Amino acid sequence: MNILTLTASNVGLLAEFERKARVSEPDIFLSEFDEDSFLSQTLGVLDNPLYASAKCLMCADEKLGVIGRLDFSVLPSFAFGGSLRVYVDWVYVLKEYRHRGVAQFLFEAMENDLKAIGIGEYFLIMAENDEAQSFYRGFKGAEINKHDLLTKIF
Repeated sequence: MNILTLTASNVGLLAEFERKARVSEPDIFLSEFDEDSFLSQTLGVLDNPLYASAKCLMCADEKLGVIGRLDFSVLPSFAFGGSLRVYVDWVYVLKEYRHRGVAQFLFEAMENDLKAIGIGEYFLIMAENDEAQSFYRGFKGAEINKHDLLTKIF
């Protein structure tokens, strides 16, 4: 398995992965997949400086293609005289490749990237399904808090 960082040159691999994910679990991905629209939107995001601190890691197998992805962002803040927080936004492994270390491999790759720039902590909102809960509870050295989260859509 290899870790690839999403770039304009490999965005087609991510599109193929997204198509497979929708076939694998159509109840999670409720919308139809339009590959042209996906490619256009993703390339637009890659070119947009507002997303410069966002990163998508893909776990790829030579024969299978991309089988998992992890998206995260480094968020700079003026708090505490300047700080960097990392938020994991999306983790997904194709259903047929779960429980084989793919997600752990993705998290290890992200942690190595973060250590290289002096960041030693990240945050994520845990998915509520039992499979995800079990995965997150298996993290070594992690603390699971129950904080109130306010979400406002405007």
